[in-house]
Amino acid sequence: MVIRCYNAVINACFLGLNRELSINPEFFAPDGPLAALIPEFIHRLVQVEMADTVTEMMLARTNGLMEAGTGTGKTLAYLIPALHCGHKTIISTGTRTLQDQLYFKDLPAVLPIFQAAGGRGMRTALLKGRRNYLCPYRLQKNLEATDKKRSPDSMAQLTAIREWAARSHSGDLSEIADLSEDAPVLPLVTSTADNCLGSRCPEYSGCPLYKAREKALDADLIIVNHHLLFADLALKEDNTGRLLPSVDTIIVDEAHQVPEIARHFFGSRVGSTQMTELVADVRRESFLFGNDDTDLLNRADHLDRRLAMLVESVNRQYSHVGLARLLCIPDVTEEIADVDYALTGLIDALGRASIRSQMFSSCYGRALQLSDQFALLTEPVELNEDYVQWIERRKYGFDIHMSPVSVGHEMATHINHGDATWLFTSATLTVNGSFTHFRDSLGLDDNAIERRFESPFNYREQVRAWIPDNLPMPGTDRHTSALVDACLPLIQANPGRTFFLFTSYRALRLAASLIAEQGDVPVMVQGSMSKHALLEKFVNRDHAVLLATQSFWEGVDVRGAALKCLIIDKLPFMSPEDPLSQALMSALDRSGGNAFTDYLLPRAVISLKQGFGRLIRQESDKGLFVLGDPRMVNRGYGSIFRTSLSDMDWLDNQADAVQYLSELTD
Repeated sequence: MVIRCYNAVINACFLGLNRELSINPEFFAPDGPLAALIPEFIHRLVQVEMADTVTEMMLARTNGLMEAGTGTGKTLAYLIPALHCGHKTIISTGTRTLQDQLYFKDLPAVLPIFQAAGGRGMRTALLKGRRNYLCPYRLQKNLEATDKKRSPDSMAQLTAIREWAARSHSGDLSEIADLSEDAPVLPLVTSTADNCLGSRCPEYSGCPLYKAREKALDADLIIVNHHLLFADLALKEDNTGRLLPSVDTIIVDEAHQVPEIARHFFGSRVGSTQMTELVADVRRESFLFGNDDTDLLNRADHLDRRLAMLVESVNRQYSHVGLARLLCIPDVTEEIADVDYALTGLIDALGRASIRSQMFSSCYGRALQLSDQFALLTEPVELNEDYVQWIERRKYGFDIHMSPVSVGHEMATHINHGDATWLFTSATLTVNGSFTHFRDSLGLDDNAIERRFESPFNYREQVRAWIPDNLPMPGTDRHTSALVDACLPLIQANPGRTFFLFTSYRALRLAASLIAEQGDVPVMVQGSMSKHALLEKFVNRDHAVLLATQSFWEGVDVRGAALKCLIIDKLPFMSPEDPLSQALMSALDRSGGNAFTDYLLPRAVISLKQGFGRLIRQESDKGLFVLGDPRMVNRGYGSIFRTSLSDMDWLDNQADAVQYLSELTD
């Protein structure tokens, strides 16, 4: 039935899949092949325009920047040309969730069209980072190294994973529904770049990670995420290998995330977790040898104790101190020297033990590399206009980074002078209508195509916006309390459901307690359950309010009556306590730039556009947008935020906002 509906249209659209022609607009028509295969497909002229532009770009082998507003249908607008042009292509997305959606939903929906048109078989592959795949060797080692220290829960999880592994064809741990992303068992059953034995591993031939990489090398279209893409570029930069094949085209979706992700991969890092995992692997391997090398174990224990003392100082005693000052405190420098000395001692013992097993040999190589990195990154450096050195504290450890102030030079090497054509696309790439900030951050030359494809939604008809009057300046509990007071009548009047998005956990927790005191509104808070479960519960509850922070500002798609009101507590400027932001702003100011206009403001504009994009997801949606920040109207830069958002009507007072929400019906 479906084939009868679209076969004729396919033949007319593709004419034998002539690769030199743009895609026929009839392909996207209301009665075209996409409409026949995709029940929710909606014909949008802007999608046709974007697909045509992407096709031209790919055939001309010209790099491109494309901002595609919400509802454009950008995924199909780049996926169809990628299949049509027949180029070997990598598509990189922002998250693993989007990877799965592309590979398991979007790609299968359109591939039959090309197969029916007589196109050659398209080889596709999904490739994730190594922490997503089971490491059979580490699983077996940890099962063998069971001792009294292993908790019953941990053993039960290891056993369950072994049983799942016997059935799994992919080894992708996301197949285990009840295994959370931060499960304590994950380091026991996955590898890192440090501890992976590679081709020396006894399980190499059946390793899920290397099987997935092998499939990707032979594929015509590979779906990856940004972290994997930039890990590959960083390896090529250092001439140390590659993870991905050479391709004709690289399509980067959710590209607004790229500058910050790239900054981490084009720098250096050393972390306390790397050392604790090294100690754990030494102990585990020693257990399998009957703990017969007491000198090795004593040195591993010594490093563990010294490292714990350093972590305690860094994260508690001096938790308020930045890295530059931290490295000048005598107590800290002494503890760093103790860790360095203990690591050197462990290296000596591992050198002797390295002939006993592949794992000991691997630990020896890791320890040498860690020693070099630790010595380099804990040495105080002079202020530098090109690189920033900073520390990231975590609950049980820390990471020390050295990152480039700008990734433009590194990116330009790959983009402007490489063999592949690059397309960067997102709903949020421009600031005040200009691509300048994003283009410069990536070092793109002036030959790149720049196109903005406006959302097909009519925001003046579908949205009203309001900024509450007389709010205190943001960043205090007074502001949060006043904003909740202003918004409670809206939440209670809302016939649908409310998103309340925050820029800090402190504000979220305070607002949650204040709203919960009302007793008549179902309150759901990020962190109380998994993101997927929380959204599902939110959609199925009437008059609910969901409070969340940054992870809900993008990649969340709640449509129709499920969301009628979006509240954002303040303009999303980076926290002044964020260590990387502090380091970058200082470097920019020293180089003669302006940290606010060159870094903070553009990032905040793009982030606000992302958050606002949660409200309207389809043509029939209507809703109220509330921004709790008086700076939008009383600061000069407020106009930049306003013009960067969609064109919509702004209400004058709370009464109008309440009335508008009350009039919205499901």
